[in-house]
Amino acid sequence: MTVHVAFLDHSRSDTPGVLGDRARELGFATSAYRADHGPSALPHTDSFDLLVIMGSVRSTTDTTIEWIDHERRLVGSAVDAGVPVLGVCFGGQLLAQVLGGEVRRAARPEIGWLRIETVDPDRIPGGPWMVWHEDEFSTPPGSEPLARSEVSLHAFIQGVHTGVQFHPEATEVIVHRWMDEARDGEHLGPADAEALLSGFDAEGRGPEDQTRLLFDRFVERAGYTL
Repeated sequence: MTVHVAFLDHSRSDTPGVLGDRARELGFATSAYRADHGPSALPHTDSFDLLVIMGSVRSTTDTTIEWIDHERRLVGSAVDAGVPVLGVCFGGQLLAQVLGGEVRRAARPEIGWLRIETVDPDRIPGGPWMVWHEDEFSTPPGSEPLARSEVSLHAFIQGVHTGVQFHPEATEVIVHRWMDEARDGEHLGPADAEALLSGFDAEGRGPEDQTRLLFDRFVERAGYTL
């Protein structure tokens, strides 16, 4: 049986990256959907076996953006149907909301490569991970808080669902796109840019083994044998 993974993107910059690569390495069928294009662009819940929600420059608390609410309903439908969900940054915040947690402004933004404190490195490796966020999520009721930084919670697991605040998908190409967008908005200084690129090798690859481990453990909790 082929496992179908649906990725919910929110711009040309918020793409599956290493997560998509790993899904295909495992022989899974992958499809990407632009959730920011509204309800007509969203997949039906019965069309995928795993759901991965990517990041976004938007905030899940912004009630003026209609597509966020439509996406939240899809995530809720997936959770109700027992479809395993992996949420990344914005996606982790959206999953937290669906599961009864809260999203709020963090004490300060986190941008760059960060090692996090993890209580279970076999499920949530300690990094370094790429981080870029201003909001944070609380632990949803009944969830395990598994990793955090000095600033915010960075990972929780509830049954087959996983929410992370960091960016396991990051590649140098993806981060360059984020940097270009941030410079347009005058939110990124030279020191930030240097820090963001410091974790990639000459081929533009980051520490991908930990992303593979995180995704593989998510897949195993979903009930699939690797």
